[in-house]
Amino acid sequence: MRQIWILLLENLKFYPVIFRLANYETRAKYKDHSLGVLWDIINPVMQIATYYLVFGIAMGQSHSMTDGVPYIGWLVIGQAVWLFLNTSFMDATWSIRANVNQVSKMNFPISIMPFVRTQINILPFLITLAVGIVMSLSSGVTLSLHVLQFVYYFFAMLVFLYAVGLFNATITVLYPDYQQLVQTVMRFIFWMSGAVFDIGQRIGPDHARIARLIEINPFYYLISGTRDAFLSTGWFWERPEQNIAFWSLTIFLLFVGSHLHLKFRAYFADLV
Repeated sequence: MRQIWILLLENLKFYPVIFRLANYETRAKYKDHSLGVLWDIINPVMQIATYYLVFGIAMGQSHSMTDGVPYIGWLVIGQAVWLFLNTSFMDATWSIRANVNQVSKMNFPISIMPFVRTQINILPFLITLAVGIVMSLSSGVTLSLHVLQFVYYFFAMLVFLYAVGLFNATITVLYPDYQQLVQTVMRFIFWMSGAVFDIGQRIGPDHARIARLIEINPFYYLISGTRDAFLSTGWFWERPEQNIAFWSLTIFLLFVGSHLHLKFRAYFADLV
């Protein structure tokens, strides 16, 4: 646990640096584009529109109800969370390897780099999520006290992304092929995340055990939890098995990632 606290304190101490680096990288990314950071909004909106055309209109769900709420709002909220998780997850995986030589010359620890990538994606996520909320409200959904639990789920997202980002980023320095493996696995996880369709509904009652097993994966937990918050479909304490599975995995990844990072980070520059 001491190793976890060392890295968490580093991130808290250097959060102003994290914020400045995220802003700098965002501006640098779009410095030659006339629309600038608007592309961070346009790209996810276009991707969500594509999924709506395929799963909503082409498959006849555009006017259907999912979990008792209109499909369009259900889809957009879920996609907003998935895009945030997936982008931050993949960006964090290469964050240390891509920046180790530059950061080694700076006066801040390289352990902050995974969270820098998450920080970059927070604003686009919140804007895309707001679009989903507006669409849900326009479809007849009303907000309730359930919305308060978004604070919990957003905190859970940040902790999970840092834990898995630190672990993946460290392993990628040690074994560069790991990044390609992660990319392949994430394509599979997308269909198991519940981002575009209700897993339980698709699998059916005859395979309820398989559905429950899929539903304990952390991406499903965070996506469905955020939907619960804004679509008033449940409270987080109503899913104890998923809570235990999510936090057990997150703490395990944070522990292992912290141990490996502190053990090898003095050699990162030599390994890249």
